[in-house]
Amino acid sequence: MRPIEIGKRKPPATIEPGPAPMLQWIEIDKLVVDDSYQRELKIGNWKAIEKIAGSFKWSRFSPVFVAPVEGGRFAIIDGQHRTHAAAICGMEQVPCQIVQMNLQEQAASFAAVNGLVTKVTLFQIFKAALTASEPWATECAEICAAANCRLMTSNSSADAKRASDIYAIALIRDFREKGQGALVTFALSHLRRADCGAEPGMWSNDVLKSFIGAVVDRPWLARKNVDLTSFLDQFDIYAAIDRADETARKKRREGHFGFSRWDIATAEIGEALDKAFPQRVALPTSEVA
Repeated sequence: MRPIEIGKRKPPATIEPGPAPMLQWIEIDKLVVDDSYQRELKIGNWKAIEKIAGSFKWSRFSPVFVAPVEGGRFAIIDGQHRTHAAAICGMEQVPCQIVQMNLQEQAASFAAVNGLVTKVTLFQIFKAALTASEPWATECAEICAAANCRLMTSNSSADAKRASDIYAIALIRDFREKGQGALVTFALSHLRRADCGAEPGMWSNDVLKSFIGAVVDRPWLARKNVDLTSFLDQFDIYAAIDRADETARKKRREGHFGFSRWDIATAEIGEALDKAFPQRVALPTSEVA
């Protein structure tokens, strides 16, 4: 556990905190949304609300930030998604933090609360999900661990990065959600054993996305347990990625924007794999009646 420590930091020269807030449970039917400064609920907002409702827990519900308005009601400054989700779940009251303020102050508070929030990184989300034993996080970690690699919970400087440490959380999660975790482990294990696997650069997102993508497109490599170590040591993946980057730039200059450098690099690596290992499993022939 970490205590609250501020070191030698000094408070601002002037502080005007305003009225102290009160905490109170308030009936949802007394809460209102002022459209003069609040966000309109569109399709994306309702998807977020339904997601909150689908896994509703008070342990994940922070107090709704509100201000008293006429008619004994309270305007929501922050928390309309949470409040709508609670209503969907049949809750009649939600915990609220009440602060006295006029309309101008309400709008300014809305802008401050939503504009000054420190964005949570994917590393922090993954670390918390791993601690909570959420399936997606534990399975992603296991996919990498099975190849004697680590899926990292925080970023590092380029100089501090080490071989077999994987920072591409979104990439591993995407393959896992497609049911391709075993193929990812297969690809990582061969990269781990190859001589080039000792280079930290081979574990960058660019290399992993292109190499794993090519392997995943060829599941027969894993079925036949093809040894990819020699291929990895002989094929220059860095050069393939550079060529792909230049090709993608050229395509964009020509007005073609549907080409990703990763897709191009994946295709080149895949073609090289096909040439290096032509023993592809034969497709079954259809019987003619």
